[in-house]
Amino acid sequence: MVRGTTEDPEALSRSPDWKLGAAIRAVNQVMAELRVRQHPVKTTIGRIARGFDFLGYRFSAAGLASARQTVERCAEHVSRRYEQGADVSRIGTYVVRWIAWVRAGLGGMRLDGVVKSLVKLCGFKTCP
Repeated sequence: MVRGTTEDPEALSRSPDWKLGAAIRAVNQVMAELRVRQHPVKTTIGRIARGFDFLGYRFSAAGLASARQTVERCAEHVSRRYEQGADVSRIGTYVVRWIAWVRAGLGGMRLDGVVKSLVKLCGFKTCP
């Protein structure tokens, strides 16, 4: 197989990435028709097998999980509430609701790893 450049469409069509290129062109065409643009920072174009984050979840070949940034943001919110003097019940209510939201998106999967990451990020020695 010969890898081509955009100046050589015939070589590009023989490239193993020609399907990806065709998909990108199709998406760009539809977006142009809808008069919408891709955000230059938030948009990544590539193979799904590498995984991607969407609406707080990580989609990858390994399956569905909560995105690392989602857990980090929750830890930041918990730390901020603690620093502002929120009582334990208020922080606990936030965490319980956050866990319910994550679990709902994961179809009821166990969240042991997520909870351990959250506890570590918040700086707790054990679960509160």
